[in-house]
Formats: sequence, structure tokens, C-alpha cells
Amino acid sequence: MASSSTHQWKYDVFLSFRGKDTRKGFTDHLYAALRRKGIDTFMDDQLRRGEQISPTLLTAIENSRFSVIIFSENYASSSWCLDELAKILDCVKGLGHKALPVFYKVDPSHVKRQEGCYAKAFAEHEQIYRENMEKLLKWKAALTEVATISGWDSRDRHEAKLIEEIVGDICNKLDRTSSSYTNGLVGMESRIKKMDDLLCIGSPDVRMVGLWGMAGIGKTTIAKAIYERIYALFEGCCFLSNVREESHKVGLSRLQIELLSQIFKEGNQQKFNQGINFVKDRLQNKKVLIILDDVDQQEQLEALVGNRDWFGLGSRIIITTRDQHVLTYPEVNGIYKATELENDEALELFCQHAFRHKDVSEDFRHICGHALDYTRGLPLALKVLGSSLYTKSKCECESELEKLKQFPNQKVQNVLKTSLEGLDNNDLGIFLDVAFFYKGQNKDFVGEILESCGFFFSIGIRNLVDKSLITILENKLWMHDLLQETGWEIVKQESKVIGERSRLRVHEDINRVLTTTTGSETVEGIFLDSIASKELNFNVDAFAKMNGLRLLIFSNVQIDGILEYLSEKELMACVHNSWEMRNYYSNRNNLYTQHKLHLYGDFKFLSNELRSLYWHGYPLNSLPSNFHPEKLVELNMCFSRLKQLWEGNKAFEKLKFMKLSQSQHLTKTPDFSGAPNLERLILEGCTSLVEVHPSIGFLKKLIFLNLHGCKNLESFSSSIHMESLQILTLSGCLKLNKFPEVQGNMEHIPELSLEGTAIKELPSSIENLTGLALLNLEDCKSLESLPNSIFKLKSLETLQLSNCSRLKKLVEI
Repeated sequence: MASSSTHQWKYDVFLSFRGKDTRKGFTDHLYAALRRKGIDTFMDDQLRRGEQISPTLLTAIENSRFSVIIFSENYASSSWCLDELAKILDCVKGLGHKALPVFYKVDPSHVKRQEGCYAKAFAEHEQIYRENMEKLLKWKAALTEVATISGWDSRDRHEAKLIEEIVGDICNKLDRTSSSYTNGLVGMESRIKKMDDLLCIGSPDVRMVGLWGMAGIGKTTIAKAIYERIYALFEGCCFLSNVREESHKVGLSRLQIELLSQIFKEGNQQKFNQGINFVKDRLQNKKVLIILDDVDQQEQLEALVGNRDWFGLGSRIIITTRDQHVLTYPEVNGIYKATELENDEALELFCQHAFRHKDVSEDFRHICGHALDYTRGLPLALKVLGSSLYTKSKCECESELEKLKQFPNQKVQNVLKTSLEGLDNNDLGIFLDVAFFYKGQNKDFVGEILESCGFFFSIGIRNLVDKSLITILENKLWMHDLLQETGWEIVKQESKVIGERSRLRVHEDINRVLTTTTGSETVEGIFLDSIASKELNFNVDAFAKMNGLRLLIFSNVQIDGILEYLSEKELMACVHNSWEMRNYYSNRNNLYTQHKLHLYGDFKFLSNELRSLYWHGYPLNSLPSNFHPEKLVELNMCFSRLKQLWEGNKAFEKLKFMKLSQSQHLTKTPDFSGAPNLERLILEGCTSLVEVHPSIGFLKKLIFLNLHGCKNLESFSSSIHMESLQILTLSGCLKLNKFPEVQGNMEHIPELSLEGTAIKELPSSIENLTGLALLNLEDCKSLESLPNSIFKLKSLETLQLSNCSRLKKLVEI
């Protein structure tokens, strides 16, 4: 027996009926109702002559999923009808066909037992077919068998309600048995299930559901699959494509007309040209399914679907959009966010388009791996790239994938660029900065930098998240690799001259600009990951014309989860986790960097517009003397050859982050009185550092101070009053013999590590560290005594004193 799931059906329904009884009445109305629901129905509209049934009808029955058999008064008098019935029963038994009987103004028992008018019809057949009793017996058996199937009795029923019930039942049966809407669509079932949970098909209320996600993620494909699956359950349907584009082209009034025309299946669209009230009036009592695809403005929703009370009970409206803000529309009941395909789904979709089958030969496995790395689960990219590789040789595929590193696929790029078209200069600038410099970085830290550049970061990042251009995971900024690539391409199109582009991050481009000194005032940011770069030698004059430079990032070390850039809330969570803190410091010992950037000449110019100066392995002894860092927010120069930052005092009022870790030639710090907003200072591993300027002790906003491993540090500060300080690390400062006086209440420090210092005693003012829970004095071999005030620390839980060889006794509690 052939399975209905594997048989290829041409029609949904075959209508078997007696023409002279119902052709121009009941059957005609039923046919029209089925067609309105989009149910593909076969109805023989030819007058039947002769005794032999047409082969066309027999084929139509075989190719139909259901047969509706309308038993009327004269049905059994037609040998054609009875041959149809016999064929239908054969298909029920052999092809998984379904028979649905309708007893139109006849008693079902008369059909089953061939009584009444059916007995009279068979009396006539017996005269004609007395030589072929086998046919008569087959007809009778077919009538008896089909009449036992649950169906509809039209007697004492309104025909309109009866037809509605029949059509509804067929719709439900088609929904349960058909999977054609997902044929060839990968990963669709799970996504449709999540949409089903929001749509609540069957509940009587009116529901609007949003389908949100980035360009190319498959929103339209999901919406179409849902439409194909459920449209037959509604009295009217409309799939309005490209609302964003069409509303700009033809206007919302024209889309209103198109919506009504689709729902009412009217060719004459001018009759609907009467505005919003007309839309509402025509739809108010109608159960409809409406898909609005690619909406980008709430005004479009107001004009096309208004309020839920515009529609009849049970109506469903699905809105696809790239912009989550659109779905803050008050009438929206729920939102489903479309996500990238899982790896196995992505592989299946790619292979479907690249090889036209699921199985991949061993030779092409690495091709698939590279393709999946490039597309990152984006269905559009998987389809386009896969199709471009179809019939290509292994060598050609490899060449195509290599080419993508320099020349992104234009079909994909064109779609993704449309997501950026509506961005204002603020939001586009933030997007490009994240794409070039800050993907994967802490949101709050990036916000500090970009706010100082004049961007309105909070609202900008919210807009970018709403438009599916940026996602925030664990407070870090992320975007799809192909969106990042789109950002790079946008900047590339700014100018054919590399030195006149706003942002640079390709090593070859940066090398050319720096070695030929062709950078201009247009350049706003440079990012060079020198881990993956070659040696670079350039003259200090390379920066001379770049007076608009605000972000300069030469990174030699990749560090994930760096504590110093966490938000205050995250920072406090970490400092209460002793193991995380210990791991933080132990991991620092494994860092290594290579100096690949080499400057020559007298460095006299660096842009005063800089907000972030991030230069790992800076090769000179100091910064340019005429550099004025008034706008600088971040100074990160780990592994540098700095001996001092600069001579004399400089005002850097906006500076919040200073990190000079592992700068092993640094001997002293600058005066910090010009940096009243400094929040984080990391000088870890500056082994030549002897002196920290005493102004450090009065930085009111400092929350993170790390001097771990500054083994030659002798002078810190005689007193401190840093009321915001949360982390203070002096461990490994082997020559530090005095802890400063604590002036005023410093309640935010939960842990203090003085491990391995040369401290002889603690000041009695230690009691002002009122939030201290852990005090680590391990290996303080010069420590002789503890002050009585230490026991005034009500929060103190752990006091570590191992290897304090000169400590003779503890004070009495």
C-alpha cells in the first residue's frame, strides 16, 4: 500500500456528484467555498455522455488527497458516478486516499442498503447489466462501505452552514496531513512550533504576533510556511510582501487597497479605495489571516491593521520586521526572535544548495567547514554561497571562499546594507565603531569611550539592538560576522584613497598609510591586531596629518574577561569570588607580547582628539611632549618601553582608564591631580617602578588600583582617602614597607592583599576600611605587630598570616 505521505498529490479534493441534482446549486457553492480557501479542487464541468467513465476523471481521483462524494437523489442512477465511487474506494485502500460522504437530501440508510430511490436505480441497472453482475455487486459494496464513513447529512440543515462546516473540516485535515509547506526548508519545524505557541490557533481572540530578526535570517520564509499551513482556516487571507519598500514606492493607501483585494479576492481594486474606516468596516466581522512582511514603521501598522477590534474573532496578524521597536505597537501580543541555524541545520541547508543532496564527499568536507565559518548560520548567506558553488570543482570552491576575504558576496551584502539605510549619523557611527574596534567588548566601557566622542550611546545602542544589528550577551557587544563585514565595506566605499577613509583595520592598508605617511584628517580610528601582523617600521611623522584621530588601537595581547573593564556591579561580583580573583592574577603571569611596531624619528605629533590610546608594546620612552590629552578617556600601553609618560603636569580631566601593565622600564607615574575622574589604574608588573605620585591617594572616583608585582616600589602615598575604591592590590611589592594612613571611611573594599610586601606594621586607621572581609598578609616577613583597631573591622572574616616570621603575637581580642 502506498503511503499518503509519499504520494504526490495534484489536487486536494475531488468532487463526485450527480450533475442534474447539484451542479448549479450545492456542488457549485461548495466548489467556490473550497477555492476561496485556496484548496485545490477538481470539479468535472463537462456533461457526461455514454457509459464509460473518462480516463481523465480516473486520473484526477488518483491524484487527489480527498474525495467529497455528494449522494443525492439520482446519484445511483448514473453509472459514471458509481464507477467514480468504486475508483475512489480502490484509492482509499491502495493510495491512502480519504473519502468524505455528504448525504444531500437523502437518508444515509437508503444509500447503505440501497433502499428508496437507490433501490429503484439499481432495479434499472440490473436490466442493463444483467450480463455483468460483478460490476453491480462492486457498486453495491462501494455504496455500503462509503455510507458507513462518518460524513454530513444535509437534511434540516442550512446549506451555507453545512458548506462552511465541510470546508472547515477539510482545512483541518489538510493541516494535519500536509507537510508540503516545509518541504526543502531546513530547521523550520522548531521555529514554526515557537510561532504556534504565540499564535494560539483555535482561541477565539484576535492576536497580533511579531517575527523579529536581522536581514537574511529567514523571517519571510517562516511567515510563508506558517501562511501555507493555516491560511485555509480563515475566511480571508492576505500576504502583503515588502511593506517597507512598497509603502515608500506606492504609499499606504495603495497597500490598503491591495490588502482588501487579496482578502476579498476582488480583481476590481478601485472599489476599495476609501481609506482606513472602510478597511475596518469591511473586516470587522471577518476571520482573517494577514501577514505584513518587512514592516519598518509603526505608521504602517496603524494604516493596515489598526487595532485588534478591526477584525473578526479568531483573526491572526503576523508582522515581520528587522526593528523590534516597531513591535512595541500596543496591539502586539507577543514577539518571536528568529535566530541563526544550528550547525547541523546550516550544513544541511548549505549542502542542499551547493550539492543538491545531504551527503558530502570527503574531498568537500573542509569546503563545508569554511562555508559554515563564513556564513555563521545565516540562511540567506548559506543559500547564496551554496548556490554559487554548485557544479564547481574543489579547486574552484576553494578559490571562491578565498576570494570572499577580499570581495564579499554582493547578493548578501546588498540585502544586509538595507538594514543600515535608515540609520542616522549617530547610530551608524556607533555601528561602524563597534564593527571596527569594539566587537566582543564590555558595553559599559565602550559606552564611556563613544560618549566622549560625541555619540549618544545609550539610545544609539538601543536602536541598533532593536534593528537586529547588534546583540548584547553577558554585557558584551556582538554582531553577526557578515554584518561586521558590511560595516567594513561601507567604510571601504568612502574613498578609493585608503588614507581618506574614516576607519582602518586591514594590516596591508594600515601599513601603506603609515609607511607612506598618507593618512589624512579624515581618519578617525585605526585598529591593528599585531599578533596576526608582520613587523611594521614607520616614521613618527605618519600621524602628523591625522589630527582627527580619536581611536588608536595597536593590540598585541588578547585578554578576555579583563576585570578592569567590568562595570561596577560586575566588578563587585568578582571581588567577592576569591577564586576568580586568584585566577585573574595567575593568568597575568602567562602573558607575553612581541614588539612588532617600530618607530623612528622624533615623535612630535599625536592627535589631541584621541579618546582611546591603546598601544601594546609602545616602543619609545615617553609620549610626545606637545600631546595634550584633555579628551583622552583610555590610556592602555601595556608592555611598553615607557620610562615616564611625559615631563611635568598635564591635564587629562576626562581620563577614566589607565593601564601600563608590564611596562618594565617605567620608573615613576605622572601627577594624578590633573585626572580627577580616573576610575581604574593598573600598573601591574611594572618592575622598575619606584615611586607612585602621592596625588594618587586622593582620587575620589578611583575604584580599581592594581600594583601587583611592582617589586621595586618604595613610595606609594602617606595617606589615602579614596572613598570609591573597591579593589586595592599591593601584593608582590617587595620593597613597600609602609601602608598609608586611611583618612575617612572607605567602606567599599572587601579584600586587601598585601602579600609579600615589606610592611612592618599597619596603621591604626585600618579600621576605616569598614567593609573589609579578607585581609591577606601572607609572606609579610617584616611584619612585627598588628594594631588593636584591626578588631574593629566588624566585617572581617579571614585574616591570613602564614609565613609572617617576625610577627610574635596577636593582640588580644
